Amino acid sequence: MKIAVIGPGAIGGLVAGYLKEQGEDVTLVGPKDTIDVINKNGLSISGVRGIVRVKIPAATHLQKKVDIIILATKTQDIEKALYENKKYLEDTIVLTTQNGVEADNIVSQFVPKKNIIPSIVMFGATYLRPGEIIHNFERKWVIGKPFADNDDWVKRASILLGRIFPIEITGEIKGMKWLKVFANANNCIPAICGKSMQECFLNLDLCEISIGIWQEALGAVKKANIKLVDLPDFTIEQVTKLTSLPIKDAAKIFSGIMVNLSKEPLYGSILQSIKRGKPSEIDYLNGAFVDLGKKHSFHTPLNKKLVELVKKVEKEKQFLGIEELIAKCKNLIPQADAQNPDKVNTPFPKLKLTVVKVEGDCYHGYKKGDEIILEDFTHPPKHFCLGLAHALFPVIYALSFGAKFGFRDNQRSLLVTCPDGGKLEFKAEIFDKEGKIEVIEKDPNHKGPNPKDMVLEVVEAKGKCAYQYKLGDKFEVKGLKCPEGFCGAAYHCAFPALFALNFGAKFFFMDDPDGINTVTCPDGGNIIFKVSRKK
Repeated sequence: MKIAVIGPGAIGGLVAGYLKEQGEDVTLVGPKDTIDVINKNGLSISGVRGIVRVKIPAATHLQKKVDIIILATKTQDIEKALYENKKYLEDTIVLTTQNGVEADNIVSQFVPKKNIIPSIVMFGATYLRPGEIIHNFERKWVIGKPFADNDDWVKRASILLGRIFPIEITGEIKGMKWLKVFANANNCIPAICGKSMQECFLNLDLCEISIGIWQEALGAVKKANIKLVDLPDFTIEQVTKLTSLPIKDAAKIFSGIMVNLSKEPLYGSILQSIKRGKPSEIDYLNGAFVDLGKKHSFHTPLNKKLVELVKKVEKEKQFLGIEELIAKCKNLIPQADAQNPDKVNTPFPKLKLTVVKVEGDCYHGYKKGDEIILEDFTHPPKHFCLGLAHALFPVIYALSFGAKFGFRDNQRSLLVTCPDGGKLEFKAEIFDKEGKIEVIEKDPNHKGPNPKDMVLEVVEAKGKCAYQYKLGDKFEVKGLKCPEGFCGAAYHCAFPALFALNFGAKFFFMDDPDGINTVTCPDGGNIIFKVSRKK
């Protein structure tokens, strides 16, 4: 059988090298700089099977028709690779190896669906440099067709690949592929820090973030009615059990698993791409959960933030420190049961409102002593008074991001008056992660109002603005005073951020936590402001 492996990276190099060692007719296809080195020096594979060195034909393009192509590029490189070799694709079987769930759909634009054999690689490898691969650990190779019944070509491929790895044939490759995304989703953490998995997952805070990734992902796939299917050595039960445990207990177990995966340092596919100066497959891993959430109205802020951070590292070529990553992400770990799509999916803390004073008739019938629980600052209870919500929002927004009111007996609470004649007064409090009301005693050094110096800056301008605000315009704000002549609608939208920042809030998810750059004009969104506290 004539075989071509397109993509001479970790998996492609490993597979091509082992097939060649078995005497197969195999050609390796890839970029010229890599191919030139392989043609000169051959392939060198080290790791769990010892040292394997082979000479292998290598070229920048297919030179002849082959029986089967093992496609081992990253998902984002598939289209280019197949286009460059389209001359030899007719009636050729293409076996995909990519992480994520999109590879087969992309390949189907070039070859008939019946000629595609998807696979899931469970073994691990690391690309060191052109022609040098580490085989980190042994596991199975899963193959099976999603678009048609498994046929004779699946059997033939299983016999071929079975010479170098144990093979499992499945009729449920789609559900397995989604579970494999879970297995790869924590690769983003070493990629952001520029460290090995072993180094990263010794840190239990990073392990908690990893559990949070899975919690969000489970919620998203359940909301989308996607059926997950067990993989060899990685089961649905492993994910659901860990995500159902108290997060600190789950983090310890996760750490033990990840630190002992391989004796050699493991970096994961995303970091390997970054180190090679290549775009990573983050959009097809954590990004897949984000896209799923968007399609099915399920909130995935932790995975979204991690995608953004990976892309930031790719662009700026600067890794984040472990503590910096923790600071940006730990508060985004889901606080509710993300596995149950009927429950509120939120990374933000719960709040409690208590009616402390009643001096008139209330349309909603609230009475003294009533307690109202908010799942977070964006989720009011059913039939909640919108007049109260309007007055309350800046307070619960500020509390959610760490504001302190030093004049209060409990700095982490505040009184809010009903805007309809002041008939009622509510005490707003916030729950900590253990489900208890957070309490910080009154600041004994508090000496009265201490208005902060803040700035409203236009960071995006498009379309028509009645006030003619333009990019770069800045407005100085002292405390909560509206700048003279400033647009009232814009100030209304900026006020919750100004209120929060004035009382010490930190927007942990922003690059600059002393500000937030998403305050948007309500009239067409033509003007976007950054609201920041001067340092």
